[in-house]
Amino acid sequence: MFRLGTAISVIVGALTIGVSVAASASPPTVSIDNGSLDGTFHDLNICGWPATFTTAGRYQLESVNSDIHGHFAYHEAVNWRLVLDDAAAVPEAFRGATWRGRNEESIVGNFDPNSLRGMFVRINPFAEGPFHGLVEELVFVRAVDGTVRVDRVDFVGSVDCSALS
Repeated sequence: MFRLGTAISVIVGALTIGVSVAASASPPTVSIDNGSLDGTFHDLNICGWPATFTTAGRYQLESVNSDIHGHFAYHEAVNWRLVLDDAAAVPEAFRGATWRGRNEESIVGNFDPNSLRGMFVRINPFAEGPFHGLVEELVFVRAVDGTVRVDRVDFVGSVDCSALS
């Protein structure tokens, strides 16, 4: 729900910041942005079943950039309640059921604009309905030649929606 799209947007933004910082000779700049993640919308749940989500949460993005260093930290915390649709795509036993969920996402990036090297770490524990304790951690390293490689991907937990039917 809030997982991969947010992470990709933050990482692409950080890479863009890194390139623009490398081209400038300005004093360090600090920016902080934060806001609400409250809302109601229709989407697929963790099992791919249609549901209406009602969310309450916040995000914060901080960045510090200079000629010699760039750093950003993004964090979001959101709780939600979802009501599964009364639809054929949802197993009959779960139609109209209410699940609760929580997402915590932290992404941190550091980079050297002079060499274009950098490191990105993303940690994302979340829970939804009967699935709890899921943790996904990604570590990205941007090499001196500009290539990006994933050094480590760990996923703890499982999502087996077929076991629920």
